[in-house]
Amino acid sequence: MELPRIVFTGITGLLGGYFLKSKDSTFEVIGVSREDFDIKDTVKVGDFIKKVNPKIIIHAASAGNVDYCEKNPEEAYRVNVKGTQNIIDGAKKVNAKVIFLSSNAIYDGNNPPYDEKSKHNPIDVYGKTKVEGEQLIIKSNLNYCILRLITMYGWPQPGGRTNPVTWVIDNLKKGQKINVVNDIYNNHLWAGQAAEVIWEVIKKNIEGIYNIAGGDCISRYDLARKVAKVFELDSSLINPVSSDFFKSIAKRPKNTCFNTEKMEKELDIKPLTVKEGLRLMKREANSKH
Repeated sequence: MELPRIVFTGITGLLGGYFLKSKDSTFEVIGVSREDFDIKDTVKVGDFIKKVNPKIIIHAASAGNVDYCEKNPEEAYRVNVKGTQNIIDGAKKVNAKVIFLSSNAIYDGNNPPYDEKSKHNPIDVYGKTKVEGEQLIIKSNLNYCILRLITMYGWPQPGGRTNPVTWVIDNLKKGQKINVVNDIYNNHLWAGQAAEVIWEVIKKNIEGIYNIAGGDCISRYDLARKVAKVFELDSSLINPVSSDFFKSIAKRPKNTCFNTEKMEKELDIKPLTVKEGLRLMKREANSKH
């Protein structure tokens, strides 16, 4: 008997790695990356989906670097909006459900905590493209689930980009001083828990919109100090600075902490604290050695 198929776009990213690690044996997972097809290519995306005939498409692929998107708005639009439309068109051909991964960047950061009904008001190009992607999914008439994932951390796959936790670990291990912002807040999410949420949505055939985050609303600086403590690194190398210190291209929302009541009630998943997530990361690292 053939197993129901799941296509996961952007499989080489942080979340893709954790999703594969927590794989459920009652499904066949087909991970795709840039090497398999260009998300902007309508024909190739459509042909691939038709050939594979998945029951579910998890759409995680995106241009996710906020500053890159700000400098390259047309490319960001093509990948994040046009690419999402291509996934929708493909899904319609095979009547697949779409699980769309959105972001806390859809909020302006001025009125936390944000729940599923909070007003969208993105302040950067990336956030604007994620809002447009969400709207396409909602209007698609497909079965869908939108998961708004807050900033994630965990061990990236080989060659993957760093995240707020691994960046701190890498620098402190080298004995390098780091400047970390103390005025940008969110409830950081361990990627392993994000993968658990997706599997819950799949198994229970859940639809709708969910804001997904960890248990602590803390600043990046506080996060860095917790990382140093759990991984036994030198916290005196961490220097708190305000976000004005970095003349970055894109403005960052100040506080996008989520209200996770819906996630807790309807998915029955209790958000992990940062300490719990970091300890799980440490355990992962130890089990590799």
